[in-house]
Amino acid sequence: MDGSYLTFDVAYPVPAVAEAPCLRTESITFGSLGSQYKITSEVVEAWSHIFTKVPNSKLLLKNKQLASESTRSFLQGLFEKHGVAKERLQLEGPEEHYRFLQAYDRVDLALDTFPYNGGTTTTEAIWQGVPVLTFCGDRWASRTSASILRAGGLEEFVAEDLGTFVDLAVRLGTSDDIAARLADFRKSVRAKLGNQPHATQFGFARRMEAIYFDCAGSV
Repeated sequence: MDGSYLTFDVAYPVPAVAEAPCLRTESITFGSLGSQYKITSEVVEAWSHIFTKVPNSKLLLKNKQLASESTRSFLQGLFEKHGVAKERLQLEGPEEHYRFLQAYDRVDLALDTFPYNGGTTTTEAIWQGVPVLTFCGDRWASRTSASILRAGGLEEFVAEDLGTFVDLAVRLGTSDDIAARLADFRKSVRAKLGNQPHATQFGFARRMEAIYFDCAGSV
């Protein structure tokens, strides 16, 4: 079926889209609000390659497990093995959902996890005005973010593989016009998503109905 298994119709309270933080800090903040179990040693290694090539960049991670000091220390150690100082990391525990989503006010670019991509995490990041960078993996769980982004007309944030994923993040993080691009993205993304027929609940329901009718007609 065309489109994605998730839609962008948000029926619960969410914060307004804030301006990109790099407009204030003049540096890029990457982020991920996904579950801790998805942040494997391979993910940390790939993300570390990005940080070493994007000067003064920081990383904001926020999830339930990071409420634990031992988990934070363990994760800091993984990054330090790849030359990323703990001072560049902002590791935070959970909050009530509305305030949790406000953390995207402090993120410029979201980095996807692999091989288990984001799902709801990806849609919420985009809805809050934060582009999610991902790549197509070798299984369904490694392609969920790609399907969501493509359904929303955001193909430019989908890389072909892990290497080009790192290159894409570095290219965007060091681009001279990234602040202006992120400002435009945040101003327009919700309207753009609402105009994508493959990204709405109505469009999803109509595509499912068409499949059911085709199946019924072939019986």
